[in-house]
Amino acid sequence: MKRLIQGIGTGLVTITLLVSANSKILTIDKAIEITLKHSPDIDISRFDFKRAIERTKFQEGYYLPRLDLGAGAGGLGMDFKGQDNLNGTTLLGSLSASQLIYDFGKTSGRISAADEEANALQASMNQFISNKILLIKARYYDVLKMKSLIQVNKKNIELQKGQLRRAQRYYDSGIKTIIDVSDATVRLTQAELELNNSEYELKLRRAILEQTMGYVPYSGNYKLYHRKLDLPNVSRHLPQISTSLSQLEGFAYDHRYELKSSKYLVESSKSLIESEKGGYLPTLSLRGDYTAQHVDNDFISSTPERQWQAGVDLQWNLFAGNQTDASVQEAKISALKAASHVDEVRLLIKRQVIESSLGVRRTKDSVTLSESIAKASKKKFVQAQKRYENDLSDYIELQEAQQGYINSLGELVNAYYDYYIAIAQLDFAVGR
Repeated sequence: MKRLIQGIGTGLVTITLLVSANSKILTIDKAIEITLKHSPDIDISRFDFKRAIERTKFQEGYYLPRLDLGAGAGGLGMDFKGQDNLNGTTLLGSLSASQLIYDFGKTSGRISAADEEANALQASMNQFISNKILLIKARYYDVLKMKSLIQVNKKNIELQKGQLRRAQRYYDSGIKTIIDVSDATVRLTQAELELNNSEYELKLRRAILEQTMGYVPYSGNYKLYHRKLDLPNVSRHLPQISTSLSQLEGFAYDHRYELKSSKYLVESSKSLIESEKGGYLPTLSLRGDYTAQHVDNDFISSTPERQWQAGVDLQWNLFAGNQTDASVQEAKISALKAASHVDEVRLLIKRQVIESSLGVRRTKDSVTLSESIAKASKKKFVQAQKRYENDLSDYIELQEAQQGYINSLGELVNAYYDYYIAIAQLDFAVGR
């Protein structure tokens, strides 16, 4: 049974494919979707972000009241010289409460630092996802590249079979020698070997794609969305990139999560400075305690049943052996380091944008030139066939022309998919 399935791959034109009813089509967008859902390393990055959120909640807890409940039971005894000893049991229950009023930025600084660190880890998680998407695209196109190279290898086998039939016919007619038949047989076997190796390489690249995804989609029963290339006429299908370099750089500075993460870490470091500076100043808090206890009758007169106390506590560390000074200086150094990292990331992004932009232009030129070489090689091969048939050239010239044509098709396939990988790298570089 056959059915029509339409698939759209990123950067590829829409076509209609006939596939078996029990086979799924895996588009590049679907591969990315599956990766984001199942990839274990993305989960690890997500867990780091969730831990940071809990650290923020922990710091915020210092602003909330603290309640402590205690209970105890035991024996009580008193020995008096010349008097009867007293022995009994006691039951004790206590409730303590405290509330921070103000600590001159120590707590608020820690909360702000933890919050900014959580934002930084969220941006790092998103940057990791961007890295993963780039890797998925590259692996996906690697598989498509090998599928197209297999088609080139099959074309080579067809040409070699035709050449073997021609050489055999010429030999039977007494026009050519047996060496031409032997050489054609060897070249056909070599072409079959190359096809066999390519098919194994395709399976390996599929496995690498699945490993990168962290999941085997559709239990392995799938086909990648693939438009069969119209070799050598492929340049007309290439997507165009017209955005200027300055626009790409500006877009990258606004959207790269790596830069956002480094900026959040700068803010986190500044908040830590304010928190450490609070160590020079006092901490003001409310405190209350309530205690209830029950003792034997012998101790009732000397032991209160209930007691409470409430007040305002002021704690001020006047000297801590220069530890506060060291903590403040360390926080300032960390802030300077974070600021330097921002500059480093901006330079890295600028270089990546320039590099990927040039990569797109270079690979596009490679496709255009490789297409021209493939077309010229095909003409040369056709001319070599005619010269060989008219006994104007030897078999070596014909085989060189044929192999040159096959090689040019392989180079064109490589250049074509390298162009799509270059576009994926540009998308990554600008944070798209």
